[in-house]
Amino acid sequence: MVGVKVIANDAEFQPELASAGSRLAVVKFTMAGCRPCLRIAPAFNMLSSKYPQVVFLEVDVHVCQGTAAANNISATPTFLFFRNKVRVDQYQGADASGLEDKINPLKMAGIWPLLTPLAAA
Repeated sequence: MVGVKVIANDAEFQPELASAGSRLAVVKFTMAGCRPCLRIAPAFNMLSSKYPQVVFLEVDVHVCQGTAAANNISATPTFLFFRNKVRVDQYQGADASGLEDKINPLKMAGIWPLLTPLAAA
């Protein structure tokens, strides 16, 4: 999936996480009028193109209040990282390089078994 999928309502969130499966899912919690959210939006979109193997989701905390509450979101932008519907990390703030620094090791963790060299025959 390339691009950012905007979650339209609370009922959409869990199925989207489930469809990500073992791929890393990065969820941006945002809200209208949040200046730091607006500032990082272009970088978040760019990262979704740079890492097509990662699922990028966007949740507006006012539209999806139940999802925000269930994930203890108290500030925006907050980024949560999921794999197999399990939260594996989080990042708060509008620093694009800091966000990418979080994504890189987490996306690699999902493909590590594929990178393990074969044992010598």
